[in-house]
Formats: sequence, C-alpha cells, structure tokens
Amino acid sequence: MTTQNTFKQRIVDTINAKHLLKHPFYIAWTEGKLTKAQLRHYAEQYFYNVLAEPTYLSAVHFNTPHFSTDTNSGDISVRQEVLKNLIDEEHGETNHPALWKAFAFALGANDESLTNAEALPNTDKLVSTFRDICLNRPFYAGLAALHAFESQVPDIARVKIEGLAKFYGMTDAKDYEFFSVHEKADVYHSQAEWDIIERFADTPEKQEEVLAATREACDALWGFLDGIHETYCANLICEETKEAATLH
Repeated sequence: MTTQNTFKQRIVDTINAKHLLKHPFYIAWTEGKLTKAQLRHYAEQYFYNVLAEPTYLSAVHFNTPHFSTDTNSGDISVRQEVLKNLIDEEHGETNHPALWKAFAFALGANDESLTNAEALPNTDKLVSTFRDICLNRPFYAGLAALHAFESQVPDIARVKIEGLAKFYGMTDAKDYEFFSVHEKADVYHSQAEWDIIERFADTPEKQEEVLAATREACDALWGFLDGIHETYCANLICEETKEAATLH
C-alpha cells in the first residue's frame, strides 16, 4: 500500500469510527422512534451550525494562498474551489439556511423558536471547534474538518429523507430539500476537498495535522448529537438501557 493510500485509509477509518449514522439519535431517526417534537428540537439546535457553516468556508478561503509557477503565476484555482462551496451555501433565495428553515417549519418550529432556542453546550462546542480549525489552522486542515462532515452527508441525507417520508409523513419535497440538495452536492464538495488535501498535505507533519482536524471534527459532530440525545431523548435512553441490560 502506498503512503498516500495509507494516509487516505487513516482518514476513512477515523471518519467511520464515528460515522454519524452509528449514533443512537440517528439510529432512532431511521427506526421512526423520534417524536416530531424531538426532531424540532434537533432542527432548532442544528440551525446554529447551518448559519455558521458559511463562515467556516469563509475562513478556509481566507487562509488559502494563491500559487505561482513559471507557467501559471497567481493561480487562484484552489480558492475558487472553496468559493464554489461558499456560494452554494449562501447565494439566492434557496440558500441553505432558508432550506433548513423550511425543514424546521415543517416540524412545527417558527422564526421565534429558532431565534430563542438556547444553544446547548455541545452545540456551541460544534461551532467553536469548526471555527477554530478553519480559521486558525492551515487551509488544508480546515478542509479536512469540512471533509470529515461532508463526506458523510450523502449517505446521511438519503437515510434522513427515507425516514422523514416513512415515519413522519414528510412527503413534500420542499420540506426536505435541504437534504436532497446536500445528498448530491456534497458528493462533489467532499471529493474536491479531498483532492486539495491530498495535493497539499504532502509531508508526514501536514498529514498529521489533517488527521487531527478530522478527528476533532468527528468528535464535535458526534458530541453535538450526544447533546441532543441526552437533553431531549430521555425516553430513548431508558429504552436503550433496558435493551442493553436484556442483552447481558
């Protein structure tokens, strides 16, 4: 196995170890065990991250240099790739925060509840972790944090859409458009991020920075769901405890 293949496998293994579809909250979603109220609380909390995500990209864009060679001076193609993602997030009336609001509203949230929902500690931790990595570390580390999430999104989005239709009667495509958009877009974005990471994380030291950013991002994402699960899903935790006791 080549060094680059080993590097990629380490990243894949790190992401898979805490793949969000393995989290009890998402498992409950796929099994139809969540109430609409629990989903609404999730939507209100995650809105903090939806609003912050464009700023993660802005920070990476800020930190990405131009590159010059004898045949191509002032190459800004890497920054342009980051900019594509940022534009997708915020441009136009169907920007991603607007799509998330449509999802939240379908669950019974409104502007008042989205505005007044107090961020849980783990929600704050998610946002602060991504902002720190994207703003205060090299651009390839910031991209690693984004890749750690966006590489999971297509599978997560597909499963969420299926669960929303099957268990929660959400059949209007506009209500879950946030997920259908990301199911397709993040296939491209995550691959573009990985191509840049692989190109510029070209020393063992840089690869360790990428691995650290990936691990921290995965921990923060998992921790966010822990916060939702522990705060709003006490009934599920009791059920899981009983099941575990039965197995033993």
